[in-house]
Amino acid sequence: MFTTLALSTMLLAYPAPKDRDTADKGPGYLGVTFEAADDQGIMITDVRSDGPAISSGLRVNDIIRKFNNEPITFSNFAKNILRIRPGTVIPVEVQRGSERLTLKVKIGVRPDDFPYPLPDLEERPAIPLDDLLPDLKK
Repeated sequence: MFTTLALSTMLLAYPAPKDRDTADKGPGYLGVTFEAADDQGIMITDVRSDGPAISSGLRVNDIIRKFNNEPITFSNFAKNILRIRPGTVIPVEVQRGSERLTLKVKIGVRPDDFPYPLPDLEERPAIPLDDLLPDLKK
């Protein structure tokens, strides 16, 4: 009994160390490659064996319909992953055949050897066509 009381007291007095600040972990990472499935989703074409996608149950040929409760498109999927802090758990709605599933995925830290470049996350204003091609205006 004394051991249990002493252990309980130690746990209260000395809480477990917290995870380091997520701000310094870098961009979010899911560990998949993908292609456009249709206007309202993306299809997973590969799942890396070391990524968070495989541990959450995502599979090749799954079609992601919602990512973090938002509809997803090919053009914004990678940017959405990168903007989420590593360690965050998000819901991912997947269509697997005729079945719809919601999986919980813990976003990971992007490895240095990931073969695809980071997309540009900054929104840039559109450049007027006249500014790009002034000679065509003549």
